[in-house]
Amino acid sequence: MGRVTAVSAAAFALAAHLVFAQPEISGYYEHTFQADYEERAGETLLDASKVRLELQSGGDDGSVEFRGNINVIRYHGDISYDVTPYLPDEIVRTLRLHRIPAEVKLDRQRIYLDNAFLTWRALEHMRVRAGKQQLAWGPGYSINPTDLFHEKTLIDPTYEKEGVTALRLDYRWGIGGQLAAIIAPDDRFETSGYALRAGVYIPPVGYDVAITVHSVTDSTSLHPRTLLPRTQRREAVGLEFTGSLFGLGVWCEGNWNRLEDEQDFYRVVAGVDYTLESGIYLMGEVLYNGRANFDTPYPARDWLANLAYAEPVGPGWALIGTRYEFSLLVSGGVYGFLAPDGTGMLNPRLDISLAQNADLALFGAWTFGAEDGSFPPGLVSGIARATVYF
Repeated sequence: MGRVTAVSAAAFALAAHLVFAQPEISGYYEHTFQADYEERAGETLLDASKVRLELQSGGDDGSVEFRGNINVIRYHGDISYDVTPYLPDEIVRTLRLHRIPAEVKLDRQRIYLDNAFLTWRALEHMRVRAGKQQLAWGPGYSINPTDLFHEKTLIDPTYEKEGVTALRLDYRWGIGGQLAAIIAPDDRFETSGYALRAGVYIPPVGYDVAITVHSVTDSTSLHPRTLLPRTQRREAVGLEFTGSLFGLGVWCEGNWNRLEDEQDFYRVVAGVDYTLESGIYLMGEVLYNGRANFDTPYPARDWLANLAYAEPVGPGWALIGTRYEFSLLVSGGVYGFLAPDGTGMLNPRLDISLAQNADLALFGAWTFGAEDGSFPPGLVSGIARATVYF
């Protein structure tokens, strides 16, 4: 997959240079500072700078459009950090038994193409897109079961995601009608990823409904005995819907998954939201995760899959959140996660517009509850992210 990504991205960058003489250029500079504290490990600091350069050209009068961005991330100071604050004591002992280091080392500097794709609007209602692009599906806030190409960070789920190299065809009609087909190439056809989505708007009930189908090579789990990464074929059939009920916004997405080396499982997320007359936004969301063990202590493979692939630990969670715009320049909120095992996490956030082209985001997390639950207690994390656009 890496070789395909590099070749396609280089080809698209060359196409943009040769075909489009005057691309539009924009982007941003971003600086992130993160401080974590846990009694066993003490404090861990992470300091990073990021520059994102956006390129766009074409797309008018039926021409082929190019869009892409180049990202440069530079970490300052220590680039290795201890992951034991994120794990129960029993799991830390298991890692030591298997001689697996409980330390993650980041690349000092990373330069990569986040997205780089060509778009051709072949017909009035049909679009063909080729290259590294976003393939996200599903209305869920904290997690998207019907999205098998991307992963979310629980304390910052709306942050941008790295694209996936794919060929995508979209056909749209009427209000909410959509048929999407995706091929994400790998070295062989049998290991490539395939996906279909058929969506429609149903006027009598006012709901958008979609069916999704996936066949991909899954690499989001570890072998239960060796704790080494494993790959397997994964087929999934999913359902999504969004609409309103008794004045509440409602959404649901879920899928049934069949895996080559694991038991079949369901994963479903459903939520509601409502905005009060005062402007306070309220939301709730519930996840059912049939892939995980339902009883504590959860196995080490699930914890490592959580750290490496953002796979949820445990049978799920309930999320309650609120958000309020204090002014045109300041908004804030807090989101609380509670797992069936009695553990939980609070995720406060404050977004400030410093200037017309500058933003500041302050957010973090605090975990509490039982030692061996989904959210190991005692971790306090704070993140400050300043962004200047150009």
